[in-house]
Amino acid sequence: MRKILVVRYGTIGDTIFASAFLRELRSNLPDSQIDFLADKIAKEVIKNCPYINNIVDIKRKWKDILYYINIFKNYDTIYFLKNDSFLTLTAFLAGVKNRIGFGILRNKFLTKTTPYKEDKNEIDCYLDLLKISGFNPMSDKTELWLKNDDDEKIKSELNDINCKKVVIQAYSRFSQKNWIDDYWVEVITYLSNVKNCQVYYAGGNKDYELYENLNKKLSELKIKPVNLCGKLSVTESFAFIKNVDLFIGIDSGLIHAAAALDIPSILLNGATSLKRWTPRSDKCKILTKNFPCCPCCIQTGVKKGCKNQTPKCMIALTPNLVIDEIKKQ
Repeated sequence: MRKILVVRYGTIGDTIFASAFLRELRSNLPDSQIDFLADKIAKEVIKNCPYINNIVDIKRKWKDILYYINIFKNYDTIYFLKNDSFLTLTAFLAGVKNRIGFGILRNKFLTKTTPYKEDKNEIDCYLDLLKISGFNPMSDKTELWLKNDDDEKIKSELNDINCKKVVIQAYSRFSQKNWIDDYWVEVITYLSNVKNCQVYYAGGNKDYELYENLNKKLSELKIKPVNLCGKLSVTESFAFIKNVDLFIGIDSGLIHAAAALDIPSILLNGATSLKRWTPRSDKCKILTKNFPCCPCCIQTGVKKGCKNQTPKCMIALTPNLVIDEIKKQ
């Protein structure tokens, strides 16, 4: 039996993108052992995936090199969806026969490579790794896998909400991605007072106060938004998104969760390269304005980001553009 390890740790969105790769790999190798090397975040996303056998935990790098060598030597093939010079070197030292990844400078010691292109969607880059292995991927659709317990818990909590439910993610650790609070005020007021929607805020613990400050700018709402930041696990957040009517947000892991779950969504995009990170969903409406400086800071080799405190690409996305899309839902 072939034993394969897939390496992809990092953000929620990156791991969701890897779902298409895992499905297509399993389709081509139904009887192989397929394991996944993941950190804490990726592990939460992937733990219910039906296409893998085991999750291998990430540890420290050089201090735990013997841990990695002892793990890697059990596999005949490792796919590096994450560019990592330490792990590719360790796989070489462990004697892994097939070391497959992207042909960039820091990915040394690979036996087979494919180009990693800035103007190509990340999902397609992942699937190129299968193509150079002689496989033929049939679909690039992303997936998420929910536990029934999480789904039933969320359905129970939302059972008494009789209006339409909208999730908003307004903030990112990259400030260039963020929209303007005053714009959010107009959209939330419209959702509450005109569309009679229940709005929910999504994010992590660190975002809780940001939304509380946003709430202070709101007044005379029919339905007060609910701040869920820090109150749900990663998988519960996915289950929550599955049970709402619309997701509105900036480029984030959760917009890709909405795409994977086929939930209608509106993406407000400025800093991010749409060539690389467009959600794979016909139900995702992307609002963006093209400026010569877009995309900034997210691309390889661009370090400083936007020179403006409030990026003009986000200022150009006026509340009326979002409201017009909400009217179509």
